[in-house]
Amino acid sequence: MKQLHEFDPGVIRRLVEREGWQKPLPEVRRVQLTGRQQAVFWGLRLYVVVMTAVVVWAFLHGAAG
Repeated sequence: MKQLHEFDPGVIRRLVEREGWQKPLPEVRRVQLTGRQQAVFWGLRLYVVVMTAVVVWAFLHGAAG
């Protein structure tokens, strides 16, 4: 694989222009989630907390035995 300094600067410039990488990124705004979406995300948070507790419990009980 070629290193970046091994490429012709003109080729790199044309690639950047063709792909539109020099343009600023579009603005990102928050969106309001629906009640169902909020419930799903809270469920995922609860799932992560429970699974973390299970892993910690298993680690502590496995390490002692």
